[in-house]
Amino acid sequence: MQMDKDTLPEQNKTPFHYRLRQLGLPVAIFIVGTVLSISLAKHEANRQRLELEDRFKATVQQTTRVLQEKVDRFTLLMKAGRGLVLNHPDAPTLQLNRRWHQMFDSYEMRYSDFGIIGLSYTRYLAPDERQAFVDRFNQESPRKLTIFPPPAPNQPSFLVMHLTPAAVESRMLGYDIYNGDSRRKAALQAMTSGTMSATQPLSLLPTDINSLDYLLLLPVQTNAAFLGWVTLGFSMSQLVQESLNDLTNPLRIQLIDPRQGSQSISYDSHPELGQPEPSLQHAASLTLAGQEIHLQISPLDPDLHREASSQYHGPTLISGLSLTLLVASLLLFFIQARHQALRLSNHMAARADEMYKRYRTLFTQSPEAIVVHVNGVVELANEHAAALFGCNSPDKLVQRSIDTLVHPDSLSFVRDRGAALERGEALKPAEQKLMRLDGSTFEAEVSSTMIQYRGKQAIQVMFRDITSDKAQRQESRIAQAVFRHSHDAIMVTDGRGRIELVNAAFQKLTGYAPAAMTGRNVSVLNSGHHDSSFFHRMWMALINTGEWSGDIVNRTREGRLYIQETNITAVKDEQQQTQHYVCLMRDVTEQRRGLDYTQLQALKEQLAQTHGLSQ
Repeated sequence: MQMDKDTLPEQNKTPFHYRLRQLGLPVAIFIVGTVLSISLAKHEANRQRLELEDRFKATVQQTTRVLQEKVDRFTLLMKAGRGLVLNHPDAPTLQLNRRWHQMFDSYEMRYSDFGIIGLSYTRYLAPDERQAFVDRFNQESPRKLTIFPPPAPNQPSFLVMHLTPAAVESRMLGYDIYNGDSRRKAALQAMTSGTMSATQPLSLLPTDINSLDYLLLLPVQTNAAFLGWVTLGFSMSQLVQESLNDLTNPLRIQLIDPRQGSQSISYDSHPELGQPEPSLQHAASLTLAGQEIHLQISPLDPDLHREASSQYHGPTLISGLSLTLLVASLLLFFIQARHQALRLSNHMAARADEMYKRYRTLFTQSPEAIVVHVNGVVELANEHAAALFGCNSPDKLVQRSIDTLVHPDSLSFVRDRGAALERGEALKPAEQKLMRLDGSTFEAEVSSTMIQYRGKQAIQVMFRDITSDKAQRQESRIAQAVFRHSHDAIMVTDGRGRIELVNAAFQKLTGYAPAAMTGRNVSVLNSGHHDSSFFHRMWMALINTGEWSGDIVNRTREGRLYIQETNITAVKDEQQQTQHYVCLMRDVTEQRRGLDYTQLQALKEQLAQTHGLSQ
């Protein structure tokens, strides 16, 4: 019976003691476990909040960087447009318009996909040259140019002339942005500073009430004159929405432009949600043409806000009573967090690679010669740069010191500009003396900009060979001197025989003042001495050979007949179409006294008949 008592000891206990013993250890474990779970949950909540804030800040920084890269790529497009205009400063408007669309259409880009509303060249016109420009345009073009809104007589005009996409150009041709307060201020700022400027927020898409748009203006000027601006209008709200659509976790972005004089929201990606929760709100900024645009970014996921504001980590608190479940939950959390971080990192890396490829496309297709160097060593060059420096491949320039491409006369100037860029100064284009790989030198106009290239601070340099431009300017000055001081009369006409230009010797020969001859036909000098077959032979010679020489009997303003030794040369364009005729004229009436008797008599009789005189 003793054995039975030892085997069933609990049967001799009272129910109270039995239950107390049963509950004692579980209660103690529960209390210890509860305290430990609360402590771990609080610690985990603090840790997770910090990690969540770090991840959110990284997302904000990456989103801001993507937005900044989207804005920065507009600069390359605008500089390409400026290079086109500077390469053809004297081209007729129709020819420049054709070149404009040929270049930007060749990029095969849907500009609207990049948030671009329009890329244009806006022409600067002083009040005294406006009407002549409009008249000349309407004479040369099938399209009719009408300035709108109508300008005041004493104000200049900033006319939209060439615009991509072409569908927008037909509506905006002749629009005077001088009349828009924000556009005018930005244009004048760019004109006086020589650097890119941006308007305050405006609406370029009036049908979209929630649109936030900007207009960038890049000045186009030569040493001699200010030509106008390359302008690019884009939808900042579209860029923001595209960036948000690419994110795994939804965000809300609010933009504040401090130039508007208040901290009011310029644009809100989700205006229907009211004020955002401050728990995870983060501030950032964009740089737009030297102006800082503030961003306020917050998550849209309500769970993130709860996690950021929670004092205890719920899953840890609930699973604290089970060590296995706690370990599994923590392991699952870390796996998910790491997987999410890797996905975000890979996605951002893919976006960065895509942006780099787009930059390389614009880089290689740019009509300008471009070199990117880091710490004075070339890292990237395009085909135009290779051709400019006399090598058959851009690879010949890579890893070459930038100093080897600069002539010693310009070396200190180049180094000073590099130091100025590192200090954050904006530089205007400047002329420099450079060297090709074979040692030959040439003059170039150089524009330098500080950029980020593969995570490094680099300098992007754009070159334009101006050797021929300078030579042409010198030749033009020489030609003008010869034209003004020549003892021979010189007359320049258009292809249809209308007089465009005469010199002082022309007035001395014919009696006609230069101002009175402009726009008149050369037939004003016709004496009636020659028949139509004579002029037919002359024009056929000009058409076939481009030259004609011979004597013509002409009449002065006073009615005097004289014998004119004449040399005519046709001036043709690149398509071999005659645009002008240059005529050299000399009075040889006295020299022709040596003609034989028969020729002289015939000429005298003709002169007598013309004057109504007798022999």
